[in-house]
Amino acid sequence: MLTATDIPPGGEGQIKVTFDTSHKEGQQNKTIMVESNDPQNPRASLQVSALVEIVFGFEKYSLDLGKIRKGQPAARAATLFVKDPSIINTIEFTSSSPYIKANLLNIPVSSDSAGRLTVEVSGAPDIPAGRINAKITARADDSAASEATLQVVGTVIGKIDVSPDIVQFHVDTTRNESRPARQIVRVDGAVEEAQFEFLGVKDAQQLFAFSVDTLVAGRRYEISMTPQPAVLSARQNVSGTVIITTDDEEQPTISVTYSIVYGR
Repeated sequence: MLTATDIPPGGEGQIKVTFDTSHKEGQQNKTIMVESNDPQNPRASLQVSALVEIVFGFEKYSLDLGKIRKGQPAARAATLFVKDPSIINTIEFTSSSPYIKANLLNIPVSSDSAGRLTVEVSGAPDIPAGRINAKITARADDSAASEATLQVVGTVIGKIDVSPDIVQFHVDTTRNESRPARQIVRVDGAVEEAQFEFLGVKDAQQLFAFSVDTLVAGRRYEISMTPQPAVLSARQNVSGTVIITTDDEEQPTISVTYSIVYGR
């Protein structure tokens, strides 16, 4: 942030820099470009460096539980950094979802190993089918330690499995591509006895042309997604969700996230 945008000849100003250290560790180096109407030096670069030490925080911003069969146990490990070993026994975890929980797997017996803790994040057996999007928050009974958060994602599969559930279309602007390759999404019965009726697929933004092939009636389908010409001519990055509908009571709607990205 500049303290003044107009600086007279011989004058001076200050640039205040704020650096977000969330989910960062170790040596950090950044470059700030300053532009002005100085005819001799219209651009100047500032180098900003800092050594970030984690006092209380997760090693990574998010944890992917992957695809989970409904009713089957699922757990993944995350790493929590704690500088002060005296607060370890006061750490508590809360979750934004009643189906996702976290607990410490190891409590160090010596201060030498206190900096790196293993946290088990697990899903309840009765977690419903669909996307997982939860936030785990770790707090310690110490005013000096800020809270730490971990985003937990994944997909719980019921009778129906959709793959992939995230698709990306990349348009290479250097090659003047008129149309990126289509994407195929498969809708399958996830268990042997699964029978369902495919009812339709739609995109609220109407960006795609769809065609559906029935490979095995009641069991397996293929959806072809192709961006509409008007979307490509706009040459703007877009993202959204395609909704697949079925007659399955547990999974009447299944979402597929998409993005169209332009670049080299």
